[in-house]
Amino acid sequence: MVALAVALVVGAVVTGHAVSTSKPVHHASAPTAAPPKSVATEASVCPGLSGVTTMADGMVMAAVPHRAPTAAERARARELVARVTTGTRRYATLTAARAAGYVPATNPDGYVVHYADWATVRAGDVLDPDHPSSLVYANTRTGPVLLGAMFMGPGPCRPGPAPGGPLTQWHAHDNLCLSAALQVTGSTDTRGNCATGHHNVSTYFMLHVWTTPSLAGSYQFETHLPRDPVAAIIRSGQG
Repeated sequence: MVALAVALVVGAVVTGHAVSTSKPVHHASAPTAAPPKSVATEASVCPGLSGVTTMADGMVMAAVPHRAPTAAERARARELVARVTTGTRRYATLTAARAAGYVPATNPDGYVVHYADWATVRAGDVLDPDHPSSLVYANTRTGPVLLGAMFMGPGPCRPGPAPGGPLTQWHAHDNLCLSAALQVTGSTDTRGNCATGHHNVSTYFMLHVWTTPSLAGSYQFETHLPRDPVAAIIRSGQG
């Protein structure tokens, strides 16, 4: 369960925010861009997995082709987004998601909250557009707004399929600290130590599919969302 809980923590959720001020990597508006260059080649999680690279922020990126996506990959990526957008419409309200078995997996009072269906995660059911591993909501001034879905790999340290090639790159985190209650308490220091809690070294890989229009058009498959567009959703209550 520790690995499952950690897999739901993304971006800067350790502070109650799942947004980042870092520049996005793969924009849907620029599908020919190659994956970013890594700044490291080893991770403290999933040491037996080949081809992963670690970014400066502790993001562990699964192996994908280091080239521009092909026309077929772009088409499959668009198809995935369309299927997930259609499949998750039933969860437009948080009430519907809770009734379907989704429970809070990150701080429910944060600006952006992940709700997981642990049975789906444990079953290893990957890329089911009708019942994703996790749903992501923003707590807005008018109530929760569905931002999209987050899929989890079939098991610890196992990225899922990448139908969009370099556009659909799975990621994990190598620097998160957990409490005994499986709550994220922060990130590790430069030596890999936690001020409180313990360093999690077994995690699931993740893939986001953003479905709300204001995010889907410019930030599709992004691991981090820029602060401004998320803040706009929170202020307006509109996706």
